[in-house]
Amino acid sequence: MGLALVTRLPSLVEAQIAVGALRSAGINAEVFDANFGGMEAPVIEALGGYRIMAPEEQAVEARQLLRTIRASPGLAAPEETRPWSTSYAEAARTRRRGMRWLALTILAIPALYWLARLLMVR
Repeated sequence: MGLALVTRLPSLVEAQIAVGALRSAGINAEVFDANFGGMEAPVIEALGGYRIMAPEEQAVEARQLLRTIRASPGLAAPEETRPWSTSYAEAARTRRRGMRWLALTILAIPALYWLARLLMVR
C-alpha cells in the first residue's frame, strides 16, 4: 500500500481545501511539500505546485472527485478565472526568467572578482 500522486495545485490554500474535500469523502489524502513550500514558495511553484497524495487504491476515486468538484457550478479551471491578468504558464515563464537572471548575477560576481584580480596583477 503506497501513495500515488492525485494532482498538483499551485497554492497551499487550494491544496488544503482539496485535501479537506477528499478527506470528507473518506479518502485519506495528504498535502506533500507544505512545510517546504511555506518557506520556499517560488521553488514549489516552479516544481509544479503542492502534491496531493492518496493511497494507490483511492487515487483514481480522488482524481474523479476533484474533477467533479472542479466541474460543479461556480467553479472554473484556474486558467479560466483568476484575479490577475496573466495565466499560470506565463507567470511560471516570467518567474523562471527572473530566477535565471538571479542565478546569473550570483554566479557572475565571483567570475568578475576573479577577472578583476587577474587584470590587477598584470
